Formats: sequence, structure tokens, C-alpha cells
Amino acid sequence: MTGNPLWKLLNMSKRRKTSLVAGILVLIFLLFWNERAFLHRSTGPSSTIVFHVLPGATFRSVVFDLAKIGVTDYPETLVFWGDLLGIDTNIHAGVYEISPEMSPFKVLYDLHNGQKYFYRLTVPEGFTMAQVARRMARLGIGTEQEILALSSDPVFLREENIPSTSVEGFLFPDTYFLPKEANVKDVFQMMISRFRTVFQTIRKQSPHPPVFSEKDLVTLASIVQKETGHPKDMAIVASIFINRLKQHMKLQSDPTVIYALNGRRKLHSRDLRIDSPYNTYRYHGLPPTPIDNPGKEALQAVLNPQPVSYLYFVSDKHGSQIYSDTLDGQDRAIRKVIRGE
Repeated sequence: MTGNPLWKLLNMSKRRKTSLVAGILVLIFLLFWNERAFLHRSTGPSSTIVFHVLPGATFRSVVFDLAKIGVTDYPETLVFWGDLLGIDTNIHAGVYEISPEMSPFKVLYDLHNGQKYFYRLTVPEGFTMAQVARRMARLGIGTEQEILALSSDPVFLREENIPSTSVEGFLFPDTYFLPKEANVKDVFQMMISRFRTVFQTIRKQSPHPPVFSEKDLVTLASIVQKETGHPKDMAIVASIFINRLKQHMKLQSDPTVIYALNGRRKLHSRDLRIDSPYNTYRYHGLPPTPIDNPGKEALQAVLNPQPVSYLYFVSDKHGSQIYSDTLDGQDRAIRKVIRGE
């Protein structure tokens, strides 16, 4: 009987089943033994955090980064099991939300499956409301029409204490990581909150109390933002515009005209005569609202302008400005720029 091939096959099958069952029991025992490593968080942050996994990051480095932020107290155990279960070969790069109630196992499961939690919305300095709306819509956060409608909704503006007819100027330029369920209102509130934090910090640090209202300061900062992208020039340009306002001179700023023309970049001499309250060649004072969303440096510039006597400036086309006290000096500077000197 023992020489029967069929009997040998059955015995071999039984042995394999026994080995498989034993292996499963050992696995269950080890999992139970390491239950704390999988299911218990260490005493880490009590609030939700953003976790970055860079392209090419190893499983081991990711696990130890998780240990540093308080997700687990047993990184070596997780590395061992990740290797045993094959999790270590498939970790997706991206930005993840890790909430306090998530177990280490849940975190690793999401990293393995690429379960990202965020939209990444980047708003550069100087973006207009229309540009912000287009970028939000491309991410699927409402339609452009919905976004623009809320941006000028009087009820929403009152709720957020926006001293203008639009949120333009009060959406702080930054990179925002947004939950997938975020709606337009959520995003606006996040950006406005960031603006308030930055603006109030700068305001408190300013050695002199501002002579303009918040709306006027933001409007002036939005013009400075468009006139020069160089922080080293912003405080001087801000001072020049303030000098012109004090002397009841027109600001004569090209970016305000461009804004009136819905962003058309190439200006003609006839454009400087258009009848728009944003045409600072035609009307005195500041335009009715900000013309973009200024960044931190532009806000700092209008709250801390560098004291100068200049009334004019022109770009030298090399990244700097040429400043003048008089119109004759400005004409000479313009001729110099035209000649390419």
C-alpha cells in the first residue's frame, strides 16, 4: 500500500495542508503579538498633519519618517512586516492627510494604495481672481462661474469681513493642500484666513501705524506686486506711489489699465484714455479694488515703505528700476532705456 503512487500523493497533500495551516497559525500569532505596532498610534500630534512621500523614497525611510511624527513607536516591526507582506515594493509618492485616529496599518495601507487625500492648489503672487478661479476649476473645485459668483457675493463678503466688492486681494498666494470634499467656500475661507494671519503679523511688526485703510493698503500692494517682482524694489515703489498720492498726482500705473482691459498685456497709447475707474492715467487716487492678490513682500512694502523723495520710476529691462525726482529725470531715464544703455 505504501508503494502506491496515489497514496504518496495524498500523504504529500496532507503534509502540505498541515504546513499551510501551521504557517497561517504562526502568522496569526505573530500578527497578534505585534498588534500594538499595527493598531496603536504613539503619542504624536493631536491634529491632522500633511505627510509628503517623495518620488523614489524607500519604504524604510517612509516608516521612520512616520515614527518621527508620532504615527508609530515600532518602525522596525513595520519594516519587517512590510517586507514580509510585499508592501515595501509599492509605496506611492504624493501628499497625504494623516489624522490622529488613523492606525499605523491604515496609514501604510493608504500609502500602498496611493490613497491621497488632497488637492494641491498653488496660487502664485499676483494672480488675479480670474486666474485663481480657472486654477480651482481645473482641480474640480466648482466651476469658474460658481467660483466667481461667490467671490463677489455680498453675503459671503460680509461674513468674512472683506472691505471690498470682491475677495480679490484677500486670497493669500501660497500652496494649499485641500481635502477632496473641499468646496469653493472652504477654499476661500482657508485663503482668507491665511491672508489675515500674514497681514496682521506684518501690521504688528510695522514701526509706524498705517495711514491707509486695510482695503487701500491691499489695493496699493496689488499694484506694487504687478509693477515689480523684485522684493528689493517693492518698498521704494510703494513709497513713490504714496508720495504721488500725497501730492494729488495720478498714479499712472500700467497694470491698473491692463486690469481694466481684462488682462490684455500689450498696451497702446489709446488704451491710456479708456474710461474706467481702474485707469490711473485718467483718474486720481487708487482704483476701486485690488487688481490681484499680492504676496507677503508686497504687503510688507506698503506697510513699511522706504522713505524716498522719488516720484517716478521706470524699468531698466534688466530686473531693476531707475528712479527720478522730477519729470525731466524720468524722461532722461526713459530715453536711456530706449537706447539700451
